[in-house]
Amino acid sequence: MSDTTHTEPQSLPTFAYIAAFIILFVILAVFADLFVFILGTIGLIVTFAAFYRDKSHDDHH
Repeated sequence: MSDTTHTEPQSLPTFAYIAAFIILFVILAVFADLFVFILGTIGLIVTFAAFYRDKSHDDHH
Protein backbone atom coordinates (compact mmCIF):
# COMPACT_ATOMS: atom_id res chain seq x y z
CA MET A 1 0.00 0.00 0.00
CA SER A 2 1.27 3.42 -0.80
CA ASP A 3 1.13 6.38 1.52
CA THR A 4 -0.51 9.30 -0.17
CA THR A 5 -1.40 12.60 1.35
CA HIS A 6 -4.77 14.14 0.65
CA THR A 7 -4.55 17.65 -0.70
CA GLU A 8 -7.40 20.03 -1.38
CA PRO A 9 -8.19 20.31 -5.09
CA GLN A 10 -7.71 23.70 -6.65
CA SER A 11 -10.90 25.60 -7.35
CA LEU A 12 -11.75 26.61 -10.90
CA PRO A 13 -11.90 30.32 -11.69
CA THR A 14 -15.28 32.02 -11.67
CA PHE A 15 -15.42 32.43 -15.45
CA ALA A 16 -15.25 28.63 -15.83
CA TYR A 17 -18.41 28.21 -13.75
CA ILE A 18 -20.16 30.99 -15.69
CA ALA A 19 -19.12 29.42 -18.99
CA ALA A 20 -20.38 26.00 -17.86
CA PHE A 21 -23.69 27.53 -16.82
CA ILE A 22 -24.13 29.33 -20.15
CA ILE A 23 -23.19 26.25 -22.17
CA LEU A 24 -25.66 24.06 -20.27
CA PHE A 25 -28.34 26.73 -20.58
CA VAL A 26 -27.81 26.98 -24.35
CA ILE A 27 -28.00 23.18 -24.67
CA LEU A 28 -31.32 23.28 -22.82
CA ALA A 29 -32.62 26.10 -25.01
CA VAL A 30 -31.69 24.37 -28.26
CA PHE A 31 -32.57 20.74 -27.60
CA ALA A 32 -35.31 20.76 -24.95
CA ASP A 33 -39.02 21.29 -25.31
CA LEU A 34 -40.69 24.01 -23.21
CA PHE A 35 -41.48 21.83 -20.18
CA VAL A 36 -37.98 20.34 -19.96
CA PHE A 37 -36.47 23.78 -20.61
CA ILE A 38 -38.37 25.31 -17.67
CA LEU A 39 -37.61 22.45 -15.27
CA GLY A 40 -34.00 22.21 -16.46
CA THR A 41 -33.45 25.94 -16.03
CA ILE A 42 -34.82 25.84 -12.50
CA GLY A 43 -32.63 22.84 -11.70
CA LEU A 44 -29.60 24.47 -13.25
CA ILE A 45 -30.09 27.68 -11.27
CA VAL A 46 -30.67 25.82 -7.99
CA THR A 47 -27.60 23.63 -8.55
CA PHE A 48 -25.24 26.49 -9.38
CA ALA A 49 -26.66 28.69 -6.60
CA ALA A 50 -26.17 25.95 -4.01
CA PHE A 51 -22.62 25.35 -5.20
CA TYR A 52 -21.84 29.08 -5.11
CA ARG A 53 -23.31 29.36 -1.61
CA ASP A 54 -21.12 26.48 -0.39
CA LYS A 55 -18.00 27.97 -1.94
CA SER A 56 -18.66 31.53 -0.76
CA HIS A 57 -19.25 30.27 2.78
CA ASP A 58 -15.85 28.54 2.78
CA ASP A 59 -14.11 31.68 1.52
CA HIS A 60 -15.21 33.80 4.47
CA HIS A 61 -14.27 31.38 7.25
